[in-house]
Amino acid sequence: MNSQKNHLRFALLASLALVATLASAPTSGWAQEKTLYERLGGYDAISAVVDDFAAKLFDDPVVGARFFGMSDDSREGFRQKNKNLVCIVTGGPCKVISRPAAVTHGGLGIKASEFNIVVNHLVDTLNKFKVPKKEQKELMDIIGTLRPDIVEVENM
Repeated sequence: MNSQKNHLRFALLASLALVATLASAPTSGWAQEKTLYERLGGYDAISAVVDDFAAKLFDDPVVGARFFGMSDDSREGFRQKNKNLVCIVTGGPCKVISRPAAVTHGGLGIKASEFNIVVNHLVDTLNKFKVPKKEQKELMDIIGTLRPDIVEVENM
């Protein structure tokens, strides 16, 4: 039942992201605002960003410990799931191939400080790829909604 709620919550989040993007599009004229997915450059651009971002996580002295012992195949699965996640929540055509964030991260005791490290790596990567601030903010707002499902320890 809880897993079903999480799947519905994720689907709702993805739908809201798409609706918010579409709602901000102009209603008249030739040019409609593109989805965040399109403005980020589509799947290939998202893929490159996630690959760079994941490498930073794997190499980080703090959060990298969470990936210790992970096979190359498992790391590739991690990257692919994150590519699909970013794709879907930004209005792209991908399908979710991972479990909800609360299930995936539940019981790991992830600290707020670790979540912040991950966010900082993502911002660094977005800056490296020269993603405009507007798109960065939209993406980070979406990622921020996952925080309650990931962070279990607030005061460390």
